[in-house]
Amino acid sequence: MVTLVEEPVDVAAVFRGGRLRPTAFLWRGRRYRVRRVLGTYRDLKGRYLELYYSVMSDTPEVYELRFSTDGMRWSLVRVHSEG
Repeated sequence: MVTLVEEPVDVAAVFRGGRLRPTAFLWRGRRYRVRRVLGTYRDLKGRYLELYYSVMSDTPEVYELRFSTDGMRWSLVRVHSEG
């Protein structure tokens, strides 16, 4: 099941080797540590770049995070879960 969220989130991230990588995010008062990045892609929205990350935490869900260079903001876009 895919749940559309589209909510702003606080994200801890590192820049390494010229790349941005999320390491944790805060959503609805809970901190999720990013255990694994499953995939990434980029989308150009006019003048702004959006970076998408499919990540896993300690829960079975897969979270899709988006970083937008328009305002330098992070959002949780979707949550993929079983059932």
